This record gives sequence, structure tokens and C-alpha cells, in this order.
Amino acid sequence: KDIPGTSALSPCSSKERAPDSQSPAGTAEPDYCRRILVRDAKGTIREIVLPKGLDLDRPKRTRTSFTAEQLYRLELEFQRCQYVVGRERTELARQLNLSETQVR
Repeated sequence: KDIPGTSALSPCSSKERAPDSQSPAGTAEPDYCRRILVRDAKGTIREIVLPKGLDLDRPKRTRTSFTAEQLYRLELEFQRCQYVVGRERTELARQLNLSETQVR
């Protein structure tokens, strides 16, 4: 059955999946998918299909808050060269007091 608000094109949707002999009780659920029910702001219950490997309990990475000066310098470097690598990246990160990952 289709539930409003779900995509028929998801990798685990009922329209695309083939019977899976490893699934319990003939549900034909691929072993790499997980279905969860969520209630939206209007109270409608929807089914969402997610990969089982997705770790929903892991805390999200905090977003970096750049200063105006850091943004200005990063934008200048991006205009000059879209890929800052190696020594340039290390030096720019040091000058801006950022990690090299944040200068990506």
C-alpha cells in the first residue's frame, strides 16, 4: 500500500523491491532498509524508508560560525582558486585560526 507523503522512487519502495528470501514472514523487505513511522506537524502519520546503516542517534556536527574577516578571506581565496590544497590550505587555516577541514 502507498502512504501519502512517501516516495515511490525510494530504493526500498514496495513498487521496486523484489521478494527477498531473507526477510521475515515474506515481507519482501530488503535487509538494507528500515521503515519508520513519523507524525508531522499536522498529525499525519507517514512512513519513511531509510538505509539501516544510517545512524540517527549520532549527534549532528556543529556548524562553524565564521567571522566576517574569515568569510572575506575564504571568499577571496575561492575566487582566486576554487581548490585550496597543500601548503596554501595549511597556511590559510593557520592565518584564520581554523582547522584545515574548515578551509575546505
